[in-house]
Amino acid sequence: MAESSPADQELLRQLAKGNETAFSALYERYQGPLYRFALHMSGNNATAEEVTQEVFMLLIGNPKGYDAAKGPVGSYLFGIARNLTRRLVQRSRLDLPIEEEWLDNGDLAFASDLDVLADLSNSEQLECLRKAVLALPEQYREVVALCDLEEMSYADAATLLDCLPGTVASRLHRARTMLRTKLSYQKCVK
Repeated sequence: MAESSPADQELLRQLAKGNETAFSALYERYQGPLYRFALHMSGNNATAEEVTQEVFMLLIGNPKGYDAAKGPVGSYLFGIARNLTRRLVQRSRLDLPIEEEWLDNGDLAFASDLDVLADLSNSEQLECLRKAVLALPEQYREVVALCDLEEMSYADAATLLDCLPGTVASRLHRARTMLRTKLSYQKCVK
């Protein structure tokens, strides 16, 4: 996703002219990755669906809003999804109860004392990982979702997040360290 493919830019030009096939092609290309990104960021299927739909509604409403000088089409769409997800998550956080998952009767186990991984099924491990990713601060959750889960390059993630690739690498390193710690507390890793 380093540069916007000429095909993406042509699809946007055709979309601006009202070509439904161009819209369908862009939708097919980006719907899945945008949905997964919003899901990883929000942890909520309904939010991910709403964000994905809204991204494409905004694209239909203003297909000329994309500026090729600012980056690839994919980054433009992910940027819209990022902003929408942030707004929806902040709005919904007011309605969520506080969970005390990290405390186990006031006793936190040390990572070296944990030896329960062999007892966990793959689905339990994935659920632990999902919860740990959602518990990360937003700036770290974003880089994990983009680089590790969506397999975006540091350069592309940096373009999307409006920072340097070194910043992305640093945030990703910190995020992975936090994940290891959170998974240890959840008794998901040794």
